[in-house]
Amino acid sequence: MNSTTRLLILSLAITCLFATQTGSQIAAQESAVRNDAPRVGQQEIVMMRHAYLEPGGYERWYRNSSEGVWPWFERIGAIILGDFQVIYPVTASETPEREEALRFARYASYEHWQSTRGSNAENSGDTGGSTALAGNGPLLDGNNAALADRRQVLTGSKEAVFMQGYMAETRPVFRPGTNESFNRVRGSQGQNDSDPMPVRYGTPEPQDEILVLQYRKIKKGTFEEVHLLSRNGTWPYLEKIGARPVGQWKIVYVPYSTPVESDDYDEIYTLTRFASLEHYQAVQENAVTLGGDGPDYDAAVDSFQRVNAFTQESSVRFMKGPLWGSPPIHIPTLDERYQAN
Repeated sequence: MNSTTRLLILSLAITCLFATQTGSQIAAQESAVRNDAPRVGQQEIVMMRHAYLEPGGYERWYRNSSEGVWPWFERIGAIILGDFQVIYPVTASETPEREEALRFARYASYEHWQSTRGSNAENSGDTGGSTALAGNGPLLDGNNAALADRRQVLTGSKEAVFMQGYMAETRPVFRPGTNESFNRVRGSQGQNDSDPMPVRYGTPEPQDEILVLQYRKIKKGTFEEVHLLSRNGTWPYLEKIGARPVGQWKIVYVPYSTPVESDDYDEIYTLTRFASLEHYQAVQENAVTLGGDGPDYDAAVDSFQRVNAFTQESSVRFMKGPLWGSPPIHIPTLDERYQAN
């Protein structure tokens, strides 16, 4: 069996497995639950799941996710980052006859992810499945109906990836000015390389937000160092010039995932928001013109170069769609009373 055939079979198997999610083999009888205290000290895991969709299917896919699936999954403890449409603004899609989506969800641990599978699903292990977390009822019925309707536009998948790492903090950053004085002597087109590059700011450009998912193969065992360089060196400057890091994670190799671990490298993903494709391109082409060349720029460049020294290979994917943000939601319980068995 060649690698292409193996990948196709694995992709189809995982598609069937994940498509069922909590909708498989739900117990017919009523199931009400109480919950124990939250477990602490577990290692959070992020699940990234790819989907191929019929042409024009993303809107239906997203509507079912946000209105039917996510209220249930967030009630059983997951945090949804979003379900984004993959776009190809600078390269051609390898599958132009299909749309693509990537969804991201946070779980308290791999065990937690297992527990959110269907009550009798193969991959729920010994956790009891999702009905052990929140019982059943109309909220679960809505999830199952949305999953069934969502599957009508699903045509396949190429990856299921589990990751561990860090969400980017939303934090104020104090960047003191250098208290230098400058005279404007020419327009930017006449700038000499030896001239300093302070900046003043105009008004914001129109928004057409995109998300950029960067994949890197890095030297084995260097993820923590790469993250600290990103968090403390590169991200503050990116935030200053309008980008918004979302998170950075290392792939973990667990059952029901597609990646295969290498002895030679680790694999990481970094997710960042930009105001538009033009914003992303301006950052890539000449970030200093957006934020000046002060010590904060020097720190960002140094961190970026050190991360690149650990990097063996990198690529990017572009996506569109809103971060979900886990808005508050009121889901009343049913007017029922119980006695212990």
